[in-house]
Amino acid sequence: MSSTETRTQHIEEAATATEVAAEAGLRLFEIAPFVLIGLLVCPPLAILAVVVIAPLLVMGLVLGLVAAVLAFPYLLVKHFRNPQAGHMSFAKQRLRHAGRALLDLAPHRIVADTPRRSALAHDR
Repeated sequence: MSSTETRTQHIEEAATATEVAAEAGLRLFEIAPFVLIGLLVCPPLAILAVVVIAPLLVMGLVLGLVAAVLAFPYLLVKHFRNPQAGHMSFAKQRLRHAGRALLDLAPHRIVADTPRRSALAHDR
């Protein structure tokens, strides 16, 4: 009896192992087409990115920097020689106003604006 039970257990273990292997094989056949498509598609895309897109980005960056370097002196001279510098006077006025507001917040100004105790006592 024990040899029959041992054979039965051995056969059941083998069947379980076979089922696991079959399931893994089926999963492999389910995933294999996607892996194959990925391997066929990705290298051409990587080549496209390196050969076409990267140089275009570098050329755009270089041309933008060259344009900025060449345009900066022109824009600077145009800005300072402009007879209608209304926006500069407005900016100066705003800066002056902001500076005065900060100065008014200084501690000595706050103390100077508060009424004295003696003045408060006379008002009562």
